[in-house]
Amino acid sequence: MDRDDLKRLNSDSGWVGFLEGNAAEYPVEALQRDFGRVRGQMEKVRNDPTTPDTRLSDNPNPLNPATTGSLIELMLGGLAPKHGCPLHCRLRYFDPARQRPGMPEGVGALIENLGADSTTVTLVNTDQVAGREVIVQGGAYAEHCFDKVTIDGKETKVDGTSFAVQLAPGAGATLEIATQRYASQPTFAFPWDRS
Repeated sequence: MDRDDLKRLNSDSGWVGFLEGNAAEYPVEALQRDFGRVRGQMEKVRNDPTTPDTRLSDNPNPLNPATTGSLIELMLGGLAPKHGCPLHCRLRYFDPARQRPGMPEGVGALIENLGADSTTVTLVNTDQVAGREVIVQGGAYAEHCFDKVTIDGKETKVDGTSFAVQLAPGAGATLEIATQRYASQPTFAFPWDRS
């Protein structure tokens, strides 16, 4: 990112403000706002007077409670795609135990910094009994390459588009990831299906 582009944005508040260190409260405020929207949408669903035989098939779209914008910003480091655009983000997660995209149950992530060649994310396992493994991938389609990961001053070489993190019960860690953006051929293949 060209730092001069920040002049065109409000970097004192919102997501960009958070990434710039100026809006520490943004993650909590964004999730509270989204929960409020979900509650409001569900209230509309409960009070919808129409029936399946009296409405068009796409009529419920305005009632959709799915709210993902803040989660995409805070967990993936990207903006919610609109109008059929592809997802552009810094990180994506996979659950190797269940062989599926997404976070393992009880694992959370917060991207705290997006630099030109670095990504800082905190991963936390909220399960107090069982450990979790999460695969971290560079971008939605493995288009970003990771050079190394630093946790508590200890560097681990990656040289690839993904890596696995073991989280002990109730544990978390802040990862500083050296990132080469758009350095790899995009793919839809899961990390465990790539050589």
